[in-house]
Amino acid sequence: MSPLSSANSAASAFSTAASPGGAQLGRDEFLQLLVAQLRNQDPTSPQDGHEFAAQLAQFSQVEQLTNINAAIGSQAGQLAALAGSVDGLHTGQTDMANRLSGRIDLQAATALIGQTVEMAGATLSWDGATATDVPVRLDGAAREVEVTIRDADGAVVRTLRTGSLEAGAHAIAWDGALADGSDAPAGAYSVSVSAVGPDGQPVGATAVTTGTVERITVDADGVALWVGGRPLAFDALLAVL
Repeated sequence: MSPLSSANSAASAFSTAASPGGAQLGRDEFLQLLVAQLRNQDPTSPQDGHEFAAQLAQFSQVEQLTNINAAIGSQAGQLAALAGSVDGLHTGQTDMANRLSGRIDLQAATALIGQTVEMAGATLSWDGATATDVPVRLDGAAREVEVTIRDADGAVVRTLRTGSLEAGAHAIAWDGALADGSDAPAGAYSVSVSAVGPDGQPVGATAVTTGTVERITVDADGVALWVGGRPLAFDALLAVL
C-alpha cells in the first residue's frame, strides 16, 4: 500500500471514529500514524503536496464535526437540566395553586353555615311513610325526564318518568314505592336525572338538594357541605337562596 493510500486509510479510520459506533481511533493516534507514514515514505516517490493538503483538510473537517458533536451533546444536557427545572417549578406552582384554592373554598364554605343552598346531586331521606319530592333543574325544554333512585348500595330501586317539562326547576314526586309496588325501607337514597328534548337530543338535567348548611368538613376529597345530614362536595354548590 502506498503512503498516500495509508494516509487515506488513516483519515477514513479517524472519520469512522468520529461517527457513532465507529472504531476508536483518536486524533493523537491519527497524527502519530500520519507522521510515521511521512517519515517512511519512498524518497523516490514523495507524496503529492496537493493530496497531502487534502488529507489535512479532511482531518480538519472531521475534527470540526467531532467538536460540533461534543458541543451539541453539552447543549442537550443543559437543555435537559433546564427542562427538569421548569417541570419542577411548574409542579411547585401547581401544588401552591391547589393549596390556595383549598383555603379559598374553606373560607367560602365557612361563610355558608346556616345559609339555605341548592346543591347538585340529590339525596333523599325516606321515612318509610311520607311521599317526598325530587327537586330537578332542566337546562332546556324536555320531552321526557327520567329519575333514577338508588339505595345505599347503588342498586336501582325505582325509575320515575314524566311527560314534557319546560326549562327550569321542578319537583317530581316519589311515593316511596319500589318497582314491584312494595314500600321502600326507610333510609337514604341517591338520585340521578336524565332528559331528552323535543328533537330527541339530550338536555342538561340535574337532581338538586335544597337545604340549610349545617356544618363543613375537610378531607382528602376537599371541602364538603353538610345539608340534610349528608355531605355534598363544595363544587356541587349551585346557588345560595
